[in-house]
Amino acid sequence: MNAVLSAAVVVVGLLGVLNLLLLLAVLRRLRDYGAKWALAGLDRIVERKSSPESGHRVADFEATALDGAPVSLRAPDAPLFTGFFSTGCPSCREEVPRFVEYAAAMPGGPERKLAVVSGTAEQGADIIDAVRRVARVVVEPQDGPVAGAFGVQGSPTFVLLDQDGTVRTSAPSIRGLASSQVAVR
Repeated sequence: MNAVLSAAVVVVGLLGVLNLLLLLAVLRRLRDYGAKWALAGLDRIVERKSSPESGHRVADFEATALDGAPVSLRAPDAPLFTGFFSTGCPSCREEVPRFVEYAAAMPGGPERKLAVVSGTAEQGADIIDAVRRVARVVVEPQDGPVAGAFGVQGSPTFVLLDQDGTVRTSAPSIRGLASSQVAVR
């Protein structure tokens, strides 16, 4: 009887070790697939749905830029290009140099461009320092009033508006915005 019990314990122990090894192999494979998806840009598919659709009318909003200037769609110098950044978003920081380059190449001064940073000014100091020479900067909490007016639900998001406040095009990257802008013209 002791021999049978000992054999059963050994078999159960071996099955447990085998189960653990299989679990570790599955976890490793999932981690590899996650890295491949991120490299292929497939992790941004969900972000595309967080951008406002072309033709969406942006609700009017009122905000105050860091320089103290009021920002609103009713103003004669309302922003036509807006970038939404989050302080806890690595992709947002990658897009900052592209935003600066794109905004600098657009006609109109900084008052026609807007950078919305969700988080605190301290957390987003590097983003703010980089974009403030080409755009007005508004700092607001996550899901703040400007993001709500635009219907933005994720960052980064970039939006081009027509003069009447209607979304011409939007994208989760400057490259995506530039390629969709070519298609719109």
